[in-house]
Amino acid sequence: MSDKNAVLERLSRRDAQRLEKLQKAHKAREEVDATNENEDYFSGAFKIRSETIEELLSQIPTLETHVLPQHFDNIKHEVNELQKFVVTSSFFLKEFNMRKYLGIVANLQTKCYELEDRYVPRKKFGFTRKKLPKSHNQKQTSIDENDGAGKTDSNKWDDKLFGFDSQEDKVLSLENEELFQRDVALRNLKNCTIGLKGVMGTLHLTNLDNCIVLSGPVTSSVFIEKCTNCKIVTACQQLRMHSSMKCDIYLHVTSKGIVEDCSDIRTAPYNLHYEDLEKHFNMSSLNRNSNNWDRLDDFNWLAPDVPSPNWSILDISQRVCNWNDWWSKTPL
Repeated sequence: MSDKNAVLERLSRRDAQRLEKLQKAHKAREEVDATNENEDYFSGAFKIRSETIEELLSQIPTLETHVLPQHFDNIKHEVNELQKFVVTSSFFLKEFNMRKYLGIVANLQTKCYELEDRYVPRKKFGFTRKKLPKSHNQKQTSIDENDGAGKTDSNKWDDKLFGFDSQEDKVLSLENEELFQRDVALRNLKNCTIGLKGVMGTLHLTNLDNCIVLSGPVTSSVFIEKCTNCKIVTACQQLRMHSSMKCDIYLHVTSKGIVEDCSDIRTAPYNLHYEDLEKHFNMSSLNRNSNNWDRLDDFNWLAPDVPSPNWSILDISQRVCNWNDWWSKTPL
């Protein structure tokens, strides 16, 4: 009788194990189905939204000049929202698809900027003289959002992109009350240190030579183009870097950064400190626990098993550990 009970017990235990395996398999299948459903929904929604932006872009040649600035503002808003849609869906998107969708967003953004350059020619930047903190004798030049107000050739691009242009051997700085959720542009700067203590919407760095950029958190994207021999400290959702060389990036990025047509790029973790940094991170909604500073995608390097020769991790012995002295002096 005891032998029979032992056999029944073994069978019961085996049945329980089989049932547990079946339940686990069923749950795993449900999770896969849910992920596929999420991706299917995302793909359809992304297609509709990107086609809407394409339609807005196609309307540009047919519109009157005076309505173009607002039209471009609408397009930029839609592109930024589409980018946020991709980034916030990263938890279920496959890595390959994530790259594909971010690439489409970047192409839409580039097309928008190119069309704006063509159809709304930039006026020359107007400048406002603004004193630096009392510890400096220099003056800085700031692109004022109100410059050109009341003029018939006022350009929304210049009104919206706020920052510094065409400066050399200067210490330049902006605080959060000036920066908050703005699209900030640094252009054509040489041997400058730029301190940005605040939360920005986007940050555009174009044609910088031997500059140091100390940046608080950026809610969406940092775009770097044609920069040489720079040290850039920044935190963002997405990094996109083009045609740059010999730059060190101290980075906090919640998605994988992208480099293209770049060389001698080195990365290190974000290590900036200033009084209100924690508050600014909270305002930006960036995830402090997610940082892909050491995982860049090189669009010019397709070999999956061989590291790209165009970027590397900056050796600890060569990193700047403390930026406190650099807020007030130009690069060496």
